[in-house]
Amino acid sequence: MASSIFTTTTGILLDGVNLYAGTVDLNGTANALILDANGDTHISAPTDNQIDIAVGGSDDFTITANSFNILTGSTIAGPSSTFVPLIPIATQQALSGGGAINITSFYTAWTTTAADAGTLIDGAVKGQLKKIQLIVDGGDGTLTPSNLSGGSTITFADAGDYVILAWNGTAWVAVELGNDADGATGPVLA
Repeated sequence: MASSIFTTTTGILLDGVNLYAGTVDLNGTANALILDANGDTHISAPTDNQIDIAVGGSDDFTITANSFNILTGSTIAGPSSTFVPLIPIATQQALSGGGAINITSFYTAWTTTAADAGTLIDGAVKGQLKKIQLIVDGGDGTLTPSNLSGGSTITFADAGDYVILAWNGTAWVAVELGNDADGATGPVLA
């Protein structure tokens, strides 16, 4: 261990770690604030302007200017019935007729032109939200998601019918079914 140095202007310098005025300055010396006995859970800054958070020897999260990043294989979890919602920030999708409803935007405005079929692939991340609304009723719109909790299809029959779906990691869950036009009816989950 290197020797300790103490001054009233710089604090205590102990083996390259500076303690002064309520701060701990690792300054790249130890490169980590170790949080457990075996040293595999720590907070470090090996890259300039980035903080890494490691648990069990693997980086799980990074923090950069204005961004908290969840690394591949890591999640933010709560009790089993809750999760952090994700609303994609992208221009809404306008779908006319049948076809694929995207997962890259939060809202899809659907215009049916006959008895149209729509599809929806699995969500990208647990907690992703998706709203689909029938805005022009040219015939029933039947949505068939790849995985849907409580059924296999959602049928939109009237203009104003909408569904808000949440991806739970294995299936879309209909968290709200309603109709903005009449406030009484809604699409049918079957």
